[in-house]
Amino acid sequence: MMKKFIVSCSVFAFAFCALNVSAQDTEALQPKGTWYLGSGDATSLFKMFSDEGVDVAPFVGYTVADNIAISLGLNMVSNTLNGVDGADDLTISSSQVSLGAAYFFGDNFYGQAQVVLGNVDNGVDEAMSSTGYGVGLGKYIPVKDMWFISPQLNYTAGSNDAGSSSGAEIRIQFGASF
Repeated sequence: MMKKFIVSCSVFAFAFCALNVSAQDTEALQPKGTWYLGSGDATSLFKMFSDEGVDVAPFVGYTVADNIAISLGLNMVSNTLNGVDGADDLTISSSQVSLGAAYFFGDNFYGQAQVVLGNVDNGVDEAMSSTGYGVGLGKYIPVKDMWFISPQLNYTAGSNDAGSSSGAEIRIQFGASF
């Protein structure tokens, strides 16, 4: 797991250094002092009427220097599964906190990395803790006034007491910047 993390971070850093050489602008794409408030994955809205429900995952971000932003996210989910044949209902709850950083380059493209810590409790067994990381590429698209959308392609990996998982995912974040 650690070897994959180091290799992923190295590839990620090399790609952005190479892209940054050709994307040197005199004007900051995301100036220092900009705040961001948003929602995790707008594609989860397609699950609105399913049993899974919508995953909001709010985050707050801040540009600490021109084109360099940090973010803090929170994701809390609770699902109740109906008992079958007289069995009790089962409630599964999970929470995750993520800390991330992004670097903006070119035409408002950005690369990001994040660390995720979490907890899952099914109410029956002991709660499981989880850790993970993610790296990705995205594009910040201003829509109107302070609103933005941000399509992303991410690679995530994580592990918990039951095992590990990894994979690629597409997300679309939306929010406001000011």
